[in-house]
Amino acid sequence: MTELIKNELEKIINAMGFSASVETDEAYLDSIPRFNIMTEDAPFLIGGGGQTLFFLEHLAKKITQKKVPECANFVLDVNDYRLRRLEELREEVRKIAKRVRLYRKEIRLKPMSSFERRIIHMTLAEHPDIVTESVGQDPERKVVIKPFP
Repeated sequence: MTELIKNELEKIINAMGFSASVETDEAYLDSIPRFNIMTEDAPFLIGGGGQTLFFLEHLAKKITQKKVPECANFVLDVNDYRLRRLEELREEVRKIAKRVRLYRKEIRLKPMSSFERRIIHMTLAEHPDIVTESVGQDPERKVVIKPFP
C-alpha cells in the first residue's frame, strides 16, 4: 500500500510540473504513515501557512482512496515542513502551559487546523493540572488551555 501511495504522489507532483522524490516514514504520529516530498520547489507546494500543502494532501487522499479505500489515512509533508512545525508547536504549547500554571488563567490560542489542535490536546494530555478544549467553528476553531479546576 505504501508503494501505491508513493507512486500516486509522484504522479501528482509530476503532473503539476515539479521535480521531486517521495520518502516514507511508517512510524509517524500514532503509526500513521508520512510521505515526505523532497523538492527544491517547496515554497510552492507548502504555500502560506501550509495551505497549499493541506489542499495537496486532501487531493492525494481522494485520489488514493478511489484506488485503495483502506489507505486513505496518511500525512503528506514537504521537506519536513510539518515535522518541524509539529516540534515548534509542541514546544510553544509547553511554554504556554507553564504560564497557565503560574497565573492560573486560561489562554486562547489562534485558530488552527484540526491536526494542530489534536497535537496540542495530545501534548498536554500528560499534564493532569492542565485542561484543553477546542472552541468555535472552523475555520476559526481554536484551543483554550486552562488550569484544572
